[in-house]
Amino acid sequence: MAPGVLSLVIRAGGGSVRDSLSVLDQLMAGAGESGLDYELAVNLLGYTPISLLDDVVDAFAAGDSATVFRAVDRVIQTGQDPRRFVEDLLERFRDLIIVHAMPDSAAAVLRGMPEDQISRMSTQATQLGGAELSRAADITNTALTEMTGATSRGCTWNCSAPASCCPRPTKPNAAQQRAWTELNGA
Repeated sequence: MAPGVLSLVIRAGGGSVRDSLSVLDQLMAGAGESGLDYELAVNLLGYTPISLLDDVVDAFAAGDSATVFRAVDRVIQTGQDPRRFVEDLLERFRDLIIVHAMPDSAAAVLRGMPEDQISRMSTQATQLGGAELSRAADITNTALTEMTGATSRGCTWNCSAPASCCPRPTKPNAAQQRAWTELNGA
């Protein structure tokens, strides 16, 4: 069994030992002769591929909303559940916050996660920084919460995702403040 597969099994089991064993049994039945690798487990369990999550996080870091839209389109076109994608992305932001807060010991909290993945996430966490990670997680959580009712889940995420790529509003400088005061006649 490849590194990281066991953590996927535990996650899919939802905390139940019996359910986790059932998931593991199903995965082993679907495994090939080479065994159970991480990508196969992700696909069989319906989770978002790590490469797609990396693309989206890198796009957030670069402020590249076009790449985020392409990723969402890829999720929809491949038949993946947009809600599952947003849940996985929220979990990725949580993991990035952990890596940012504990750069030398994140593996102790993110047990079972492959070392190369933690290394890649360390780079991403450094690029984004703690405040932007928290902001992206908040926006993603809000999008997940709003993914209910008759509105298309893909549409809801398409409308929410660009907010993470936009610069955070800043305090107006002196010239902007003067212009605002003049416009409002104050």
